[in-house]
This record gives sequence, structure tokens and C-alpha cells, in this order.
Amino acid sequence: MTINTAHDAVGDADALRRLERFGGLKLREELTTLFLQEAPARIATARVALASGDIEAVRAMAHMLKSSAGQMGALRVQIIAERLESPDHPPDLARALSDLDEELARYTVWLETAFLPPTSP
Repeated sequence: MTINTAHDAVGDADALRRLERFGGLKLREELTTLFLQEAPARIATARVALASGDIEAVRAMAHMLKSSAGQMGALRVQIIAERLESPDHPPDLARALSDLDEELARYTVWLETAFLPPTSP
């Protein structure tokens, strides 16, 4: 999947439409709900790992979040998670985790306002 790296792009409606084409509106809604429930918990887990100095656990969380964010079209979340996952991770990991929280909130607002009509089979 090609990531849209435009700085103003919060979400990718095409990613959500692909999910809908694959499994219908119900699947898209279920996966969206699951993502919005699990992403904050993953970020919180990464904060605990960071506090104990476990950078590998932070990177593992970032890898999981990067994958699910990509599937859900959460572009900025995916980009930040990718940076966290990298061996050349940002020098301020706590700030990067806060950035993830902020971008997840932006993505949530985007989801609430995006016009995503059901696609045809």
C-alpha cells in the first residue's frame, strides 16, 4: 500500500472503502471500532514500556500500530508509528507517543466527518 505523505492528510477514505469492498459495511465498522479501542491501549502500553526502559517493546507496539493504522487509513498515525519502529527512532520517544495520541484524536474526528457512502459490491 502506498502511503499518502501529504502533511494535511489525516485519513485515507480509499483504505476504508477497500475494507468495505472486501467485507461490507459491517466489517468496516467492526474494524474501525476495534482500531479505535485498541490503539489507545497500545500507546499506553508503550508508555509503560518506555518508563521501564524497554525500547524494544515500544518498537514492537509501533510495528503493530503501523500495520493496523495502514489498514484503517490512519495516515499520520501510520507515519509516526513507522518512525517509532525504526532503529533510528525519534530521540524523544515520549513526545512521539504524545504525537500518536494527538494524531489518533485527529483521525477519530476525521472518521466522524468523512463522507464514506457504502460502495457497490
